Amino acid sequence: MSSLPSITFALALLLPSVLIAANQKIEAPHHGSVRAMLIGIDIYRNVPQLHGAVADAEDLSLSLRLMGVEDMTLLKNGDANRDAILSAIQALTERTKVGDLVVLGIAGHGSSEPERVKGSKPSGRDEVYVLAGFDTRPPGTHERIFGDEFKTLIRAIEAKGADVLFIADTCHAGGLTRQADPRAGSLSWRQTPAYTIEQDDLSPISTVADAVSSPYDFKNLTFLAAVDDKSNTPEITIPGVAQRRGALSYATARAFQGAADRNGDGIVSRRELFEYVRQTVYQYTDERQNIFTQSAPDEDLDRVAVFFLKKNDLPLTAGEVADAQGNQTVADPLKSTQASSEAAPLQKAVVVTKIAALGGEAALENLKPALTPISKSNAAGADLVFDPAKHEAIASGDVIASDIDAADLPFVADRMATLAMLKTLAGAAPQTIRLTPSDAVYREGARVGISVPDIAGRRLVLFDVTGNGTVQFLYPVKKYEGQPLDRDFELKLGVTKPFGTDLLVAVSAETEMPDLVDFLKQNANRRTAGNIAKQLHDFLPSGARVGFTVLYTAAGAKP
Repeated sequence: MSSLPSITFALALLLPSVLIAANQKIEAPHHGSVRAMLIGIDIYRNVPQLHGAVADAEDLSLSLRLMGVEDMTLLKNGDANRDAILSAIQALTERTKVGDLVVLGIAGHGSSEPERVKGSKPSGRDEVYVLAGFDTRPPGTHERIFGDEFKTLIRAIEAKGADVLFIADTCHAGGLTRQADPRAGSLSWRQTPAYTIEQDDLSPISTVADAVSSPYDFKNLTFLAAVDDKSNTPEITIPGVAQRRGALSYATARAFQGAADRNGDGIVSRRELFEYVRQTVYQYTDERQNIFTQSAPDEDLDRVAVFFLKKNDLPLTAGEVADAQGNQTVADPLKSTQASSEAAPLQKAVVVTKIAALGGEAALENLKPALTPISKSNAAGADLVFDPAKHEAIASGDVIASDIDAADLPFVADRMATLAMLKTLAGAAPQTIRLTPSDAVYREGARVGISVPDIAGRRLVLFDVTGNGTVQFLYPVKKYEGQPLDRDFELKLGVTKPFGTDLLVAVSAETEMPDLVDFLKQNANRRTAGNIAKQLHDFLPSGARVGFTVLYTAAGAKP
């Protein structure tokens, strides 16, 4: 990599601190009540099981309850059948009043089928939400809901004079940004394998008008979908949370508790919500997932409030606080970034990174840690898998290091700890950072850009952690130290050896960051990723934003 070498690894576990919203409550943008209907399905009769959809629905429910929402309906697994869902939403609609905010959320499998109204969809296919009892033959064909049917339901809520926030943590037709390497275990995806309906007994409640509707027809709808049409929805590991989760639901739950209120004014606008969730999901999923957002195209995203955060005169009970801490509901180590939030100190828990070697433990003989504790494991339970024959390290479905030996693995573990720490920090106050032109794997000789938008008037620090644990300081160079940027930041790089991954980190703030710069320079060109994992938080100024992206590279000339 010209300007910086290509890097190597990924993954680790740090317990996040917990944001206790004891002095806040969520309010509807037009001052009515907030009501919620949440669905999570892990257990299916005839399609692959999921691991975190029920936890997603429970997390969203708990976050809203902590923020003062009382009208809450939660349906899980077999209880979330078609009749129960439609009945519950109808009852919720009947309770809804002018000025209310209705939160609808569904986490589980999605799919797509040939469109029922010819010419109504650009892709020629209808989106489908697959329920627990689904089958391709009756009566199982009844257990699915079309995307157009949710339009019918949302239209009825809007007719009551209410706003709607719809969170769809599923996948209907996406591809994969990068193919998953099976050597580190399989990932679970929220897309049902392709099927053909043998005999259909379902009569949708949607109309032709719903099928051909456009975003202009829904003035009060804010829509968050897990993926665009180019990516799929993985279930992932969140640092500090043992169970796999959906990144969209997790990020939205954090947004409810204040993390999306970037300027601390107590108003979460559509732009704030969209940008916070988009960057947080992008980072939690190792750049595999790009969310889809939608609202009325003619409305100013900065001027439309999705919800308010107001002072709550009724503090949480001891039981509610314990519930929040036990479920680790919010990662918010940057307690100063949300003016109205109270965060516990960053929990620097000691977590062991589990390492396995293909072909047996002989390759890991005499393995000792650098700074991050490590232990030997089997491949099924490992965080990091070493392939001694190919000299590669694999984690979370990616080759994160090439041309390495067993002696390099402790430093890989340090780099993985850094990534986990960054996910925790960036989940609190993310700074957008992107690769251009895409998040694909780049071959030797290719050119790739790093873009840091929304940076005007702020100071920027940019550094890299390579796969072998080496820290590299990239920006600011001496002539720009202490100066705010007056435009978006761009950096162009060329792909060279060594191949694997580069963990590129951006920190922005309204003030100078001399302590952070000195800390990074002291670690520059040294295999001290463990120091970054342990100490970076201590050098971040008040109001800092942290973002990162992972550049994946491989040998072989570009096509």
